[in-house]
Amino acid sequence: MKKAMDKKCYIKSMALISCQKPLCDDWFSEPITFDQAYVRAQEPDNKEFILPSETRRMSKILKRTICTAISSLNQAGIHNPNAIITGTGMGCMENSEKFLFDMAKFGEKCLKPTLFMQSTHNTIGSLIAIVLKCHGYNNTYSHKSISFESALLDAFVQMKLGYIKNALVGSHDEITPFTSLVLKHTHPEYKFLSETSMSSVISTDSEKGVCEIESVEILHKSTPDEIATYLNETKDSILLLGVNGTAVNDNPYKSMIEKLTFTPRLLQFKHIFGENFSCSAAGFYAAAKILERQIIPNFLLWGTCSSKMNNDVPKITMVNSSVDSTWSIIKLKRI
Repeated sequence: MKKAMDKKCYIKSMALISCQKPLCDDWFSEPITFDQAYVRAQEPDNKEFILPSETRRMSKILKRTICTAISSLNQAGIHNPNAIITGTGMGCMENSEKFLFDMAKFGEKCLKPTLFMQSTHNTIGSLIAIVLKCHGYNNTYSHKSISFESALLDAFVQMKLGYIKNALVGSHDEITPFTSLVLKHTHPEYKFLSETSMSSVISTDSEKGVCEIESVEILHKSTPDEIATYLNETKDSILLLGVNGTAVNDNPYKSMIEKLTFTPRLLQFKHIFGENFSCSAAGFYAAAKILERQIIPNFLLWGTCSSKMNNDVPKITMVNSSVDSTWSIIKLKRI
């Protein structure tokens, strides 16, 4: 068992669709900034990934999922992964809304079964498997803002134990106009709502990898003081935080930083990619790209202690907090 747990885990490739330009890294040098409180994702040209005859039956989130999944697999040179592990906080909201609106309008008569079948959370992972003809391990996690971390932890542990050699790990959430209105009233910690669809290939093979995943931890009902004890200057000198400028969201992070025995360099990402239950996947993408390029864009800096930032980036620790005191800590290392 110990020998198996010594296996290392790497990010082989990644693909992201968000409010920035899709399926590219233009945001790294020319980020798009927004004044609105809600912005939808930019749609890619999906003809390269999906047949036109099939797109008619897919909602936006399903099209984005297939585009990011196939894009990341093509980059990694893997066409049939050992596992497909997906995170999503709300699943296919567009189809769910259409089905419920039709039910309210027509009762139980004349309802479209396709909307119901494609409204569940595990529709996303299932569709990927159907398109890829992949019959391996397939699991979906729906744990609010730690949905992505839960999926990543599953893949990480299975690779450490030697059960699988690679996995397609992603997280996908769409925010419809109606859903944005609901979230504004139910989640005061959100400031800038948008959408995320991120797919990555995780592997035990380091060849042409983006970076190494050192550890993935999820801590429930933890205090900022307790989180501070998990961090040290040697391994966690650069922190990527889920801050957004609102007190209800940022106060736990500030309390955690005050308890640290060292002064870390601080980064942020939500002001660029927006917020939803899968936005930590966009942060994960950003951290990995920084390690790959060894450049930290100025617009990602946060806090006064970041003014002395340089571009020597050996490691990045991503710390994500939820209002229900659930924390996740993902540690990434350059190869």
